[in-house]
Amino acid sequence: MAKNIDQTYYNFLTGAWVLPYDWQEKIRKGDYYEIVTENLPVIYGVVLEASHKNGYFRVRAYSAWCLNGQEGTMCVVEPTRILTRQEFEYARFQRWKVEEVEA
Repeated sequence: MAKNIDQTYYNFLTGAWVLPYDWQEKIRKGDYYEIVTENLPVIYGVVLEASHKNGYFRVRAYSAWCLNGQEGTMCVVEPTRILTRQEFEYARFQRWKVEEVEA
């Protein structure tokens, strides 16, 4: 993705137009991520491929509400953290309820 200093994206989860962080601009196919919000369970996902639309990706995401996962589109500004494969697999082992296990 070419860097455009003025490029903002709409974060559907927060309702805000924001600039991506440097680490978010480096997200690529095969990366694992998590999304933490106030009103939803933690979302864990894997990037399947870049979308035809700049700043968007086709992903498969999972949560305690969606144990088998669902494919969809994610905006580059939505992930709150990149995960290692081991962290992702641990979350899967915990049935996507890591935040409850660690508390």
